[in-house]
Amino acid sequence: GAAQKEIYEWCLEGLREGRHVVRLKIGDPFVFGRGGEEVLEFRDFGVEPAVIPVSFQTLFFYSVTIPPLADLEKKCMKTQGVSAAFSAPLLGSIPVTHRGVSNQVVMCTGYGRDNTSPDLIQYQKEQTVVFLMAVGRLRTLCDNLHRKANFPVDTPVAIVERAGCPDQRTVVGTMESIADIAEANNVRPPSTIVVGEVVNVLLTEDDFAREVDSATQEGLIRTDA
Repeated sequence: GAAQKEIYEWCLEGLREGRHVVRLKIGDPFVFGRGGEEVLEFRDFGVEPAVIPVSFQTLFFYSVTIPPLADLEKKCMKTQGVSAAFSAPLLGSIPVTHRGVSNQVVMCTGYGRDNTSPDLIQYQKEQTVVFLMAVGRLRTLCDNLHRKANFPVDTPVAIVERAGCPDQRTVVGTMESIADIAEANNVRPPSTIVVGEVVNVLLTEDDFAREVDSATQEGLIRTDA
């Protein structure tokens, strides 16, 4: 709408003047908000934003020279953190919802009562499923999602390993390939699994050969085979 367009114009004006621009959002703008859309808009401006999730706000830093993440952490990371179900995908450049792609989010654990597998929700294309504490049974999980919940074998799947740590990795594949990729690359807990089309909204091939969100993330892997 007109108000959103005006916000973009203000931010662009600041960037042209060489300023640091902070987009402060109340709540999580990547959950039923415009977070992903704003990232894409600012990429069109030629700027890669640093996205900093904190307790009740998300900070977008749009700048040609963005301050180091370590400096930002001292200022922004003092409040209680958000759930890994939301913060881990965001740190891996994956919004859990995106207009026209996903309109609902389901959060699941990989282990039910007495170490059983939890019931799985049936496949819906415009849905994101986030699994916590599930990487240890990834192969079984993917098999069950395909056979019992009707997830197509080409459904995008991402694993964000050690989110927010210096050795964070984002591993991307499909329902059919992700278990082999994770095994080949020794993916371990703590890891957050994201299933759905949102995996491919913001990630590009370039993300796996450069710095992402101002934090050096080594060992990023993207495999579609």
